[in-house]
Amino acid sequence: MLQKDDSLSGANTVDLLKNKFGFDDAFNYKEEPDLDAALKRCFPEGVDIYFENVGGKMLDAVRLNMRIRGRIAVCGMISQYNLEKSEGVHNLMQVVGKRIRMEGFLAGDFYHQYPKFLELVMRAIKEGKLVYVEDIAEGLEKAPSALVGIFTGQNVGKQLVVIARE
Repeated sequence: MLQKDDSLSGANTVDLLKNKFGFDDAFNYKEEPDLDAALKRCFPEGVDIYFENVGGKMLDAVRLNMRIRGRIAVCGMISQYNLEKSEGVHNLMQVVGKRIRMEGFLAGDFYHQYPKFLELVMRAIKEGKLVYVEDIAEGLEKAPSALVGIFTGQNVGKQLVVIARE
């Protein structure tokens, strides 16, 4: 569980990904001067599957590093939400040349599978196979800043606002 006073620097986020969640490698896209080089360093053989929620320059670099017949599930593009004008799309020809499948993903499309999901996830959590992080803001007065924090990279994990504890 992560509290608001814990440091959320890029180095700590990378450490969390590697040491708590078990990723082989990680980098902070906001701090990398060359995203293409960072992806090549972490995925020397290319990327098979990418869950997209950043967009912009990160997605452009990912397309360059996708493997043939790679898949990109797009659930969001947080880097674009607060821009007056969205950034253009680059490296789109990679989709053709590498036969990449890129598809939008909305959790609501799978709501009918939620009971099965809960069963699988709860078992995985109990067995220690799935770990998670909660970012907890205490008190209703902190809800607005907690919401803003989601869109500005200030939280890690599931953002919760606790109104009252029993």
